[in-house]
Amino acid sequence: MKLSHVPVPEPEDCQGGPLCSEAAPPRLHDFEVPVPAHLSVYGTTTRASLYGREDAPLVIVLGGISGNRFPALCPDGGPGWWSGFLRKGGAIDPADYRILGLDFIADPTGRRAPTPFDQAEVVRAALDLLGVERAHAFVGPSYGGMIALAFGQAYPDRVERLVVVSAGAGPHPTATAQRELQRRIVALGLAHGDGEAALGIARGFAMLTYRTPVEFAERFDGGISEADPLSCSAPGAYLRARGDAYPKVMSPERFLSLSASIDRHRIEPDAIPVPTLVVGAETDQLVPPPQIHDLAARLGGPVTLHMLDSLYGHDMFLKDAPRVSELVLPFLRASA
Repeated sequence: MKLSHVPVPEPEDCQGGPLCSEAAPPRLHDFEVPVPAHLSVYGTTTRASLYGREDAPLVIVLGGISGNRFPALCPDGGPGWWSGFLRKGGAIDPADYRILGLDFIADPTGRRAPTPFDQAEVVRAALDLLGVERAHAFVGPSYGGMIALAFGQAYPDRVERLVVVSAGAGPHPTATAQRELQRRIVALGLAHGDGEAALGIARGFAMLTYRTPVEFAERFDGGISEADPLSCSAPGAYLRARGDAYPKVMSPERFLSLSASIDRHRIEPDAIPVPTLVVGAETDQLVPPPQIHDLAARLGGPVTLHMLDSLYGHDMFLKDAPRVSELVLPFLRASA
């Protein structure tokens, strides 16, 4: 398969910058992956990227539903969504690995939700297209961890090891209820012709589940000073800002499809024989510690479990990326 090379501007801080190397710089390729015919309701193709040393072992990296196919580096030279983890000297150094990222399939009308197994099938199609029989690893935080687990169950011979961060065997009932409320907000907004505003409110609600009360107490004062019931509080201003930015990377309809996909997640841990590193946050409100421990106890292959005490809850993989990297690095370099 011929890949299209994307010229990437060299980082200005190439002296020791996070993506710099003394050898030839890693190359970024952007390409289309055909979606299996029975999943064509979600589109006939999706986009994928390869970044890293071209003869290196391949590592699949997928993140939360807001993540795109550029986990390490964007075509304009800017940082990818997980650049704090995919960096020089980190667990996945682009000088040592090829990094495969994909855009998730989703229903553009927002009326159907794929399963993580559907997403895993698209990952398999990408490996087939690249001629890769077996990936070195599948690294997935959040939704990406659900897909990694589905991939390990459906295609255990196509990957040497899994790294699952902040994901369980299925959705927690409280998290499902929270996401359902978010989807109802977005659906109501779409019905009244203001889907983007509704998406912003849903995103603000979601941020409360991604982070922790301790972090909010450190950053903001509670309460409002105005008599107007709709006056903006200090934490509310932050959530509004995050919500206002969200439609730039997510449409209301795509959100409905992918949010519901999380709640369609169900795997059988004992049917996954692949060696797995499981990482969780003690403060995670979406995937609480008992779910992480339960997953690790039930997996069918060798398991390594680490729990981190993080200020950032479910967003630990983003905000505490260097700590996660320290745990992942020896696991990726160990013999399979």
